[in-house]
Amino acid sequence: MTTYEMALELAKRNIYYYPTAPGSKSGMKDTHGFSDAVNDDFMASEWFQETNNNIGINLKKSGLMVVDVDMHGNGNGRHNLLKVFKTYGRLPDDTLIERTPHNGIHFFFKVPDGTDVKSKTNAFFDKSSIDLMCNNILIAPSTINGSSYAHVSGSYDDIKQAPTWLLEFAQDKPASNAGFGEPRFKKYTGALLDKIVKGASLDEHNRNTFLTSLAGSMLAVGTDASNVYELLSVINQNFISPPLPQKELDTIYSSVVSRELRRLKVK
Repeated sequence: MTTYEMALELAKRNIYYYPTAPGSKSGMKDTHGFSDAVNDDFMASEWFQETNNNIGINLKKSGLMVVDVDMHGNGNGRHNLLKVFKTYGRLPDDTLIERTPHNGIHFFFKVPDGTDVKSKTNAFFDKSSIDLMCNNILIAPSTINGSSYAHVSGSYDDIKQAPTWLLEFAQDKPASNAGFGEPRFKKYTGALLDKIVKGASLDEHNRNTFLTSLAGSMLAVGTDASNVYELLSVINQNFISPPLPQKELDTIYSSVVSRELRRLKVK
């Protein structure tokens, strides 16, 4: 597909597109880059027909965001993406996905109306090589230094809504207990601690279910099994009212650990 054909496809879907100079991410002379993006086919011919211009999307105007997983330089974004999946949740893989000229990956997602998201470099943790792109992005078949962006899977009709946990990162929503000083943001660990303090009702079944869920969550993020047992004991005594008998707690711990071991063997 040519850039001209892509512009027409984007216009059909009310997605705002714009041109950049051939082989570049920079805007063309006498243009304002992604600020000039349009969502109809009026400029498609002038910008792209019989030209070598690259094509980009104004993500903010189009209600989209992109998770940019870098692999160039010292980046190891794909490896770090697995850490993100284990900690927060997976990204839908049935959305639009493209490969960048440096073998990185772009995951495209929809942003709900009225949600203000912001771009972030090295999102999730330091030197993650994973960026959140919320303003603009180049797309296939644009070319940089002789290498092209390329379609991997999905289409512009398949773009899925961004997962809630991803939107929270892109919105910089502070945790309710952020306090003073450097702002902190609620991540998986913060949510887990809130869950612990909340405790469970007096119903025995709820207490069993609650502690089983906590044990599974702690094992899932890599907590040593022995530490899980110690933490369960502390939680049972301090945040469960009334606490479960030690024998029942031992049964919960053994059951969860056995289940996790079976799961690892299957993998």
